[in-house]
Amino acid sequence: MSDSRERIAIGERVVITTRGKKNIYVAEFNDHGVHRRVSLKTANKKVAMERATILAGKLLHGGYQPSPAAVSLRDAGDEYISFLETEGRARKTIVKYRGVFVKLFDYLAELRVTRLSQMLPGHFDRYRSVRKQNCKEKTLYTAGVICKQFFRWAKSRKLVSENPLVDIKLKKPPLVPKPAPSMDEVNTFLAVAKQPLGSQLAVLAFTGMRSGEEQRLQPEDIDLEGNWIHIVSRSGGETKSRRSRKVPIHPRLLPILRALPQGQRPWVFCSLKSRKYPDGNRPMNTKRLNDQFTRLASKLGMQVGREDGYVVHSFRHFFETFSINSNIPQRVVDAWLGHHGDKSMGAVYYKLSDADSQRFMKLVPFGAPNAA
Repeated sequence: MSDSRERIAIGERVVITTRGKKNIYVAEFNDHGVHRRVSLKTANKKVAMERATILAGKLLHGGYQPSPAAVSLRDAGDEYISFLETEGRARKTIVKYRGVFVKLFDYLAELRVTRLSQMLPGHFDRYRSVRKQNCKEKTLYTAGVICKQFFRWAKSRKLVSENPLVDIKLKKPPLVPKPAPSMDEVNTFLAVAKQPLGSQLAVLAFTGMRSGEEQRLQPEDIDLEGNWIHIVSRSGGETKSRRSRKVPIHPRLLPILRALPQGQRPWVFCSLKSRKYPDGNRPMNTKRLNDQFTRLASKLGMQVGREDGYVVHSFRHFFETFSINSNIPQRVVDAWLGHHGDKSMGAVYYKLSDADSQRFMKLVPFGAPNAA
């Protein structure tokens, strides 16, 4: 049986005809020895001819790009995660990205959107609208940035012909200053905290390190003779910036470090012994540390919580606030804290010497040893 469908030549290389019950026009042509058939996505002859003319022009001038093979969202997500791991991104970053993708892909699956090519800007808008009901503004913004990064990467890897989120602009939420304890409140915490909590809080307060960095401190990182605490970014235990740094030991902190248990131990602060871990040779638990601190702060009548109260990370806020208010230069404090976001030329040219770092630390009026 012969095919009676009309075939219309467009230029020298393209022929259009209809297919299927709905008589949708398709364009057929030869692309570097490969026969291709591309839907023109219309049953209107005039529109089909216009689209085929544009296609013929692209073929003539080498601008035609075949559509990528259909790739599932989840497969592309796994490839992107593998790419991030190859780039050496931190474990917490990988976990966060996986969590965002699980929520996004599960939501899209409910809409029967399972392939990259099916994603539309409207799907993303509805996904954000649903998520907004159960998460904070900053969390929603961060998830949106991760999604835009993912689709930009997919476009760069030719997994999708167009980035559906390229024109979507996200409104960055304003930064809200977090409360920081005063020097008097820090003294109160250290006076009433039992050990080892008191020593753990003192290290956080007088170095500005993160609780995760304190968790990974090893005995060799504390140089009492040279008067340094080395915050080392190790494989599997990287710092947030992926860089190592060192912080001078303040005179008030020195006797606290000298009083820490000596002997063979893998970490400076180990977890308490338990029935499951009788030797206690595990790093301290940062969640437990935060829970212990917030209970202590609550007993002292202070507000706790991430929004408008104190958490263990508030000691990092205290360190920066108190140091800056004590006239320590911002670049010096940034070096102690491990901040590297400044892209000005001052950040390129400025170099903090060891001698100046030690001198500036002694100028911070945290108090004398054994001060309460």
